[in-house]
Amino acid sequence: MSLVTGLPSPIRRVLHEGELVLEAPYHRRIFTNRDLAFDQISVIGFDMDYTLALYRQDQLEQLSIRCTLDKLIARGYPEELRDMQADPAFAIRGLVVDKKYGNIIKMDRHGYVGRAFHGKHLLPKPERKALYRAQRLGTERERFAPVDTLFALPEVTMYAEVVDRIDRRPELWKDQPPTYAQAWNDVRECIDQAHQDGSLKDLIQADLPRYFQLDPELGPTLHKFRSAGKRLFLLTNSLLPYTEHVLGYVLGGQLSAYATWRDYFDWIIVGARKPEFFTGSQPFQELDPADNPLGRPVGEPRRGRIYLGGNQLGLQTALGVPPDEVLYVGDHIYGDIVRSKKSSGWRTALVVEDLEHELLVRRDRHITLKEVEHLSSLRISLADELSAQRYLSRLLARMTPEDLVRQGQAPDAADAMLGETRAQVRKRFDRLRKYEEEIADTLERRIADVDEAFNPYWGSVFAARRDASRFGAQVESYACLYTSRVTNFRYVSPTRYFHSPHGSMPHWHAPAK
Repeated sequence: MSLVTGLPSPIRRVLHEGELVLEAPYHRRIFTNRDLAFDQISVIGFDMDYTLALYRQDQLEQLSIRCTLDKLIARGYPEELRDMQADPAFAIRGLVVDKKYGNIIKMDRHGYVGRAFHGKHLLPKPERKALYRAQRLGTERERFAPVDTLFALPEVTMYAEVVDRIDRRPELWKDQPPTYAQAWNDVRECIDQAHQDGSLKDLIQADLPRYFQLDPELGPTLHKFRSAGKRLFLLTNSLLPYTEHVLGYVLGGQLSAYATWRDYFDWIIVGARKPEFFTGSQPFQELDPADNPLGRPVGEPRRGRIYLGGNQLGLQTALGVPPDEVLYVGDHIYGDIVRSKKSSGWRTALVVEDLEHELLVRRDRHITLKEVEHLSSLRISLADELSAQRYLSRLLARMTPEDLVRQGQAPDAADAMLGETRAQVRKRFDRLRKYEEEIADTLERRIADVDEAFNPYWGSVFAARRDASRFGAQVESYACLYTSRVTNFRYVSPTRYFHSPHGSMPHWHAPAK
């Protein structure tokens, strides 16, 4: 029953026009990994990029690729790279780059590699298994590069194109092409330079509507938090001039009660250098609104001021509340969520823009997904039965007529009985194997259909076959809450208790026989 059922219509309309939003759309729900009492959260912090400010990903990727290519070509990479036809669907969050072999891989929660591309060519299963059967991420940190953010996706796309040209057109390089590892390092350095020298952000700031989505619910959502008595802070790695332009665009003029974007926040920290912010001890440097330093660096920030740098311990002291009363909202699984969770004890909410697409696909393909679940269970049952039948066949193969004679059978009858039993078991085994092959073939086609809907190259961001992906497991382990955008909190009561699903272990569901 709706919260406002039975209330007079004029009252319902007023409530709806105010801060009460009745129901979140299906694809904009908030999901819970660990119980969280929202009314006990006193302070909420926010990252900016991909959290408060949502980019138009396709446009940003095109710009990032263009700026990076200029720098790569200046380093001696072939001019032909400008002709690359980058597919925006190729890269997703949660991938891992194998710099040694020039491969891009997707792992499950256990480190098993279920899919891999060399450049933009899918590795056949035998080759993939030969390379990664015993490989687990973490054993060679210098070899593997995780792709944790949407900012990093253009790097993967460019790297795949470079690897293809190293393999197919090595003559394009004046001397010799780089190694796969050097190529990745060059791509990474060039895109970092594009960010650091301002060439990328200057172009973004020159055309903000092209690169940012406007969400008219952002201001009302932040206002709802403040009206509920929660204090807010901004904690971003971006520097103040860029922050000023971006938040001025996405928040400016949304609510008359806030003259500028700065008025939404009690503390503002820019150039935070996360994840070092959570582990280091750099001081806070107070800035004026024009980005000029004011006075000497300090140990903790004061309310209503703007600061550069700093550290988590100093901010925690300034907040004046226990760590578990702080909720930090960000998009970077490592820099925002893992590090803040491990180092500060703050509660965490991960913004995963990909989640909206994920939920819509799951809704549209729910019948196929149920079929996949059913077929998977059936295949497991058949595999167990086949294993048992195979073992029985081995026992029968070792049995002799003399064994049956000792059980009281006549010699002629024993021989016939043994032959007939072996034939029956073989027939049943062959029938089960054929059925299992049919089920496996149908299952693979259904999985391929669903994967194509999620992403034609990689499938779901959150899943790897029938288990959680590496990224999905990180979300489950470190994010107390996760959702697709900050404004989804507008649909949530400030007194909401977020209940997580009950965990379980396999033996809890074993049938009692």
